[in-house]
Amino acid sequence: MPCCNSPAVLKTSINGLPFFAHLSGECGTAPETRWHMSGKTAVLAALTNMGIKADEEVSGRSPSGDSWKADVLFTIPGRTIVIELQRSYQHLRDFIRRQERYIASSVECYWLVRADTFITLSKATSRLLLKRDFGNVFPSEGIGSGMLPELPVSMLEVEGELMVQFGGFKAATVPVWLSGILDGAYQYSGGSWGLD
Repeated sequence: MPCCNSPAVLKTSINGLPFFAHLSGECGTAPETRWHMSGKTAVLAALTNMGIKADEEVSGRSPSGDSWKADVLFTIPGRTIVIELQRSYQHLRDFIRRQERYIASSVECYWLVRADTFITLSKATSRLLLKRDFGNVFPSEGIGSGMLPELPVSMLEVEGELMVQFGGFKAATVPVWLSGILDGAYQYSGGSWGLD
């Protein structure tokens, strides 16, 4: 790769365009982006203000030995929760694979992504959702943002006030979104994740 000495692999986008990506999935030498740092800082600050101790870049392993590294991890009675911030493109299968590792580790994982990543992911999840749950027939009630019930993903906007955006063109501050996760108000409904 031009940014580091990591080996590259040829991939194909959902639109059929070939591109090169890091073989391991991420550049090991790239610094954290401003978006990523701003998002982590906002999540950590919100949790601290809620009286919850959280740690960043926490490593763990699933019972089968698969390793993972959480951007933000915190525990409350009976629950271990991870917030993952994904700035760059990641294939749907990688989102699902990472989500399954957390589930196998008895960890809840919630994703925050940039708007362009959300749009790309939504195209892939919509295709899967239509095929898997609706037999390739578009339902009359629609599919919302087309997200999957097993993959809680929302957008994080870091320009101006940091806002989490989700289905139905709704948004909330990071503290309100985190409160929704804790009290169960952040749920999947009508093809989208959002706050009830």
